[in-house]
Amino acid sequence: MKLFVATHNQHKIREISQILPGFEIVPDDPEGVEENAPDFAGNALIKVRAIAEKHKGEWCMADDSGLEVKALGGAPGVHSARYAGEPCNTPANNALLLKNLEGVKDRAARFTCCCALVDPSGEELVVHGHCPGHIAEKAAGVEGFGYDPLFIPNGFDKSFAELSAEEKNAISHRGRALEKVKAIVGNGECGTGSESSTPPLTHSSTFLAWLRLFRVVNLPTVPGDVLVGAALMSFFSWRAMSGLAAAACASVFLYMFGLADNDIVGAKGDSGRPIPDGEITLGAARLARGLCLFAALVVALIGSLPRFWWPVALALVLSIVVYNRTKWSVFMGLCRALNVVCGVACVKIAFTQGDERLVYPVAVVAGLWFLYIWAVTKYSEGEEKNPGKKRLVGMFVGGIVYLQLLVLIVITMWDAGAMPLLVAGAVLLVLLRLFKRALPKVSAS
Repeated sequence: MKLFVATHNQHKIREISQILPGFEIVPDDPEGVEENAPDFAGNALIKVRAIAEKHKGEWCMADDSGLEVKALGGAPGVHSARYAGEPCNTPANNALLLKNLEGVKDRAARFTCCCALVDPSGEELVVHGHCPGHIAEKAAGVEGFGYDPLFIPNGFDKSFAELSAEEKNAISHRGRALEKVKAIVGNGECGTGSESSTPPLTHSSTFLAWLRLFRVVNLPTVPGDVLVGAALMSFFSWRAMSGLAAAACASVFLYMFGLADNDIVGAKGDSGRPIPDGEITLGAARLARGLCLFAALVVALIGSLPRFWWPVALALVLSIVVYNRTKWSVFMGLCRALNVVCGVACVKIAFTQGDERLVYPVAVVAGLWFLYIWAVTKYSEGEEKNPGKKRLVGMFVGGIVYLQLLVLIVITMWDAGAMPLLVAGAVLLVLLRLFKRALPKVSAS
């Protein structure tokens, strides 16, 4: 399938061809077009509109990319190609950048790529890709182009110019933006590029970004912890279980609070996430974080959860906050263990009978949850650089549903009164499988 690209830059054409191997990349230089927009997205739209006029009924794309340095207020930014003046001079640009950063300690920077698409029907869409990193003290490497010899991506000790094409494309701003292009256009291996043979361009990317922020495919694993905690209270009555639904809902909202907080804290350093990719603003994410916490409190109040639930929930929130700021896997394990205890705390009768034996099964199960999630979190370190590992981590995270079911089965064999909770756990497993099937682009980790 043909993809008309508004560029004359041979380096870009080579990178795009490497990242989108199924497409026939047809370069078309939008000669004479003035890129005078204040941002990357605006310039990309200017260029793609220019070539789309000539190739009606075809897929057209343009990208605008650049380097943004924190200490320079975002410069070079949209002026990256001509930072040192006209005409474009890469050595002069790099030399000026190093000069302007002399004596600067905070050398944080990021590459940004905005790809603008026009589909065969004339619809437009812009996607973003970012790669955070920092500017080196001196140039190194011979691969790549532009500022590549000076830019060291986060998690690496080599510049872009020292990485192989495969390594760079897997983490680069352009690679991330083009992966989103591929998700919209398809793999390029079938059809002719006509409107009838390609999927229509949609405007659901923001909705998808929110699903990714909250890792929606993983949400069905959260209420199961509460079910297990409640089931451990083997001498319950249904009147005493009136707070179970409220506790389960509150835990889901606290989990969503934690996910939003995690991405807010990592907005500058993380990559491939909705906030650094420009799909969700930092302000919107902060508002969502606050609303999730507020919703958890409202649900708990309406559900009249017992007094003991509140300190457990507070400990859970504190563990979430500490983990997001330290990345100590022990606190992630503690979060899921405390979620089980939230289930215990919603059973009012457990605190009126005074049966001290209940402490032991709760401690064993909460400890098992702690060890499992701690191990998965520890193993997940560095997953952003390894797609295979990332998929495996997602499987392990979802696998806690099977652990929940196993414990619920054992409890039900001991006390048949727990059967409704076992059925609810089975429903959560079905929901998890449906979510994963229906939302393949939403990562669970």
